[in-house]
Amino acid sequence: MESNPLGGTATAGRFSEVTAMMDEISVGGTTSGTWSRDDIGVDYDVDGTPHHPGGLVRNGGTFTVTGTGDIAPNTTEGTIERTLTGALIALVVAIVVAVLFVTAEYRRGLIRTTLLAGPRRGRMLAAKAVVVGAATFAAGLVGAAVTVPLAVRVLRGNGIFTLPVSTLTQVRVIAGAAGVLAVSAVLALALGALFRRSAPAVIAAIVVLVVPYVLGTASILPDEVSRWLLRLTPAAGFAIQQSVPEYEQVISHYVPAMGYFPLPPWGGFAVLCAYAALALGLAVRRLNRRDV
Repeated sequence: MESNPLGGTATAGRFSEVTAMMDEISVGGTTSGTWSRDDIGVDYDVDGTPHHPGGLVRNGGTFTVTGTGDIAPNTTEGTIERTLTGALIALVVAIVVAVLFVTAEYRRGLIRTTLLAGPRRGRMLAAKAVVVGAATFAAGLVGAAVTVPLAVRVLRGNGIFTLPVSTLTQVRVIAGAAGVLAVSAVLALALGALFRRSAPAVIAAIVVLVVPYVLGTASILPDEVSRWLLRLTPAAGFAIQQSVPEYEQVISHYVPAMGYFPLPPWGGFAVLCAYAALALGLAVRRLNRRDV
């Protein structure tokens, strides 16, 4: 693997064969029976010929087996979180709606009416955050709960491998996607209250949420820069959607561009929540200290 100082990585792999010799084996517990041969995991060239196939030599009761590759699971192909790629579009929509939920009142002068009805400004903003967060979470949960199992079924039905995960992991990925949308909406709402104008708040939310995620996972930046970007920015919250851990027995390129985040799922989500709480606290402070 080579890292480009200007961004991205290039990988190259070579096959290493392992040979195992076994004897005194039998079929069905007897010395007689029929053997069958299958080259599991072999890759094929475009013309259909096997690429670097395994080997088997039988000499009486002794079998010499030669092969290449990793021990399962196969992490090089599809994972369930890849079915949620379109959630980025939903995130942008949630950001815009959440910002407008507060800035529209400033633009139309209705914020005074709102504060007259509820003079406790911090409570008013917190109530808005609860409404925005709950509505976004509910919509995101329904969307993810429908998309993930349906997309996985379609992919597998078309012969596209998708790594199976436990029910608990699938629930975390689905609920986590909704949670990222909800907390991001709260963060966007807080930015709207801080800026009091729609355009700057939307741009700021996209810059701190969408841009770091895209830069960190698109193999644009050097790997270590991508890792730090997904540790220190609100985009760390996307780690909640990672379904495949790093397996010691599997040789792979464990970097954000391949779907591996530097923080554990709940740790990354906690970073996003911390940013949302901080922004909401600053927004409440500004709202209490300044006249509208």
